[in-house]
Amino acid sequence: MTVGTQKFQFNRLFKELDKLKEENEIKEEIIAQIGISDYVPSNYEFVKFVDGDSINKYLEKCSILITHSGTSSIIQGLRLSKRVMVVPRLAQYGEHVDDHQVEIAKTFEESGYVEVVNDINSLGEKLKLLRGKKYEKFSSDNTELLTSIKTFLVTT
Repeated sequence: MTVGTQKFQFNRLFKELDKLKEENEIKEEIIAQIGISDYVPSNYEFVKFVDGDSINKYLEKCSILITHSGTSSIIQGLRLSKRVMVVPRLAQYGEHVDDHQVEIAKTFEESGYVEVVNDINSLGEKLKLLRGKKYEKFSSDNTELLTSIKTFLVTT
């Protein structure tokens, strides 16, 4: 799991993962890159930041990538043919300056590539869905998707 190198915390996600792991709803091993978040997980392994080579090794080994709605993180997981769950950072929780990540996640979801968690309380149910659902195969020629994201970013 990765949340990039944003200068914002993402405690809401890490707390929910800790709860689901404690309740044994998540049986898989979790290794989280938590950035500057100050919540300290007690039920899974975590690191603050990792270098590019290390993150690539983690991603190659994982079966599910849970990530914020950073395009680089999402695309990296998709290129490795991972099941990707996207949890957009929200401004109301101090996770970003605005809610642009919601729109980015929606674009990937509408293309059939990822599962999106807009309500953190649905994370457990969305993980169950992710494990059994078939997603579109990501191809590197995603001109339409990237154009849509760039258009959104330019107009906001």
